[in-house]
Amino acid sequence: MQRDLDVVIFGATGDTGVAGCCFLYFRGRRLGISRWAPAARNLHKLKTDVLDKLSQAPGLDGVAFSEPIQADAEDHDSLLRMCKRTKCVVACAGPFARYGEGVVKACIEAGTNYVDITGELPWVEKMEQRYGEEALQKGVTLVSMAGYDSVPPDLTTFLAAKGLKDAGESLARFDVFCGGDGVMPTGTIETVCDMVDGAKSAFLHAVSCSLLGQRRQKPVRAQGAGERMLPRSSKPYVPKEATRFTSNLIFTMIPGYSRLGRTFCLPHFMAPVNVGVVHRTAYHEGYPGLVYRERLGPPFKGLIPMLVGIVAGICVAVFFSLPYATSLLRRFVASINQGLMKKVRARMFAGYSPTGKTMADGVGISESGTMMAKVGMSCEYDPGLSFTMLSACVVAGSIVKKLQANDRALGGFQTAVTAVGGEVLADALRAAGVAITVAVQRA
Repeated sequence: MQRDLDVVIFGATGDTGVAGCCFLYFRGRRLGISRWAPAARNLHKLKTDVLDKLSQAPGLDGVAFSEPIQADAEDHDSLLRMCKRTKCVVACAGPFARYGEGVVKACIEAGTNYVDITGELPWVEKMEQRYGEEALQKGVTLVSMAGYDSVPPDLTTFLAAKGLKDAGESLARFDVFCGGDGVMPTGTIETVCDMVDGAKSAFLHAVSCSLLGQRRQKPVRAQGAGERMLPRSSKPYVPKEATRFTSNLIFTMIPGYSRLGRTFCLPHFMAPVNVGVVHRTAYHEGYPGLVYRERLGPPFKGLIPMLVGIVAGICVAVFFSLPYATSLLRRFVASINQGLMKKVRARMFAGYSPTGKTMADGVGISESGTMMAKVGMSCEYDPGLSFTMLSACVVAGSIVKKLQANDRALGGFQTAVTAVGGEVLADALRAAGVAITVAVQRA
């Protein structure tokens, strides 16, 4: 693949896009990336809000940016021109149900690999149903949910299964505790609000005998997509052979006691997305029948935090049922995020300095019950911005490295683990500053 760029950060003026630009500018060489460029709809805003603030020299680990690219999610020709210049696009412009399809379509048309940071599992499933076969035929790799959603739980589960397999055992159950601290990206808030509004509208449509609300939102179509429609019958995102997916999803969302973690705990708020990704990887990597639980990590472990969390969850559910709840949420988050976001951006512009903490600690038990695997992952970056873009750029860099070695990543829609291999991904994350430990021992 002869392209003048290794990676393009699309949506470079948004919260996560800024983080991606800063990471490549100060850390890109660690990933084997030699040329990258930011892309945005508004190049003036990109210059003043992002590029002019990258005044510090990138240093030995960094890579200076190439000429910025003008590209608009609603302009297919501009997306296609962008994709034809690079080996991989890292898409940051969300919510992806609004702005994501055009980039997916352009990448496949141009034969360009694709990585995104969405947590919108239904959208990813639709994209695979529309474009999956074409991507496989062209050998294009597409990796969604390559950030905090869903790399930490998926990779720790894989490493536990691999560790037990190397010891002659197979993984039966895995409990992982995820968490961190930091700001929440604007795109994430918009995604949550869109999902809540859509669910409320669909419920109102149902109970009013179709007089009010709407059954579902009209899907955002990629410009130039023609009459490409969803197949009437198509495979789900999670393979049917992942037999315990439904039960694991249900029981993961119920607060309770973790025998492996030896603590009372709450469900991780991103578990509804991550459970699907974990099971998709598990099916392809040979441990499809595992029992899986995904929980919140400290400080939400223990009986009292669990009880407080249950009450808080009920209050949140009641709040979201009220009219204009999402409008109030947007205003509230904007008011508290503004100051925090400035501090986080300042640290990113200052050499991609630490911005918080991301962690995932998991415990697995073998089928025989005689062996345990303990996996830990942590770094000094907040989950929603800095770690998410570190992770997505690592995935993109790993795909590019495979191309340079004439060893393509798996084509079609993949998880981060299945695209480049779990051990390759773990090593690349370690090189980027993420601490990952694996210990296999007798139970």
